[in-house]
Amino acid sequence: MKENLLLNQEISENSKLIEDIAFNISKEFTQELDKVMGTCKSIFQSKDKITNQEIEDLLAQLPSILYFVNEGQEAVGIKQDIAEMTRKANYNIAREKATGTVADKNTTAEGQVINEAINEIIYQRAYKLIRAKIEMAQEMVNSLKRIFDARMMEYQIGNGVRR
Repeated sequence: MKENLLLNQEISENSKLIEDIAFNISKEFTQELDKVMGTCKSIFQSKDKITNQEIEDLLAQLPSILYFVNEGQEAVGIKQDIAEMTRKANYNIAREKATGTVADKNTTAEGQVINEAINEIIYQRAYKLIRAKIEMAQEMVNSLKRIFDARMMEYQIGNGVRR
């Protein structure tokens, strides 16, 4: 029982460290997007109705910001690929040098590439964090467009304009 508690504590500490590193990597590329999404949150939590000007501003800002966040996602993706290739190459070298049964060689090689595996995991998580933020920002753009289109339709109906 005590061993399980120690193991769980070690897992929690290690995962927190990896989460923090991945978060900091992703934050480097999503900071501006986070600010704009925070603005959206504030607007929608407010009792006041979002204005047409606010919608237009957000619709103008978000695609530009997403462009640069996508660049960041690709940069992290490249680092993830390199981390994976490094882990695999070092695994193969360690396995080739190891002695014993196939299982012994695999175990030895896996133990020797643990740091490379952790780097790979960090970049995988950072990539996924960035991708999730991009997807949610795209959903926000779509929602803002629907709100704006509905308002334009109301305006046109109110002014007797037909399509």
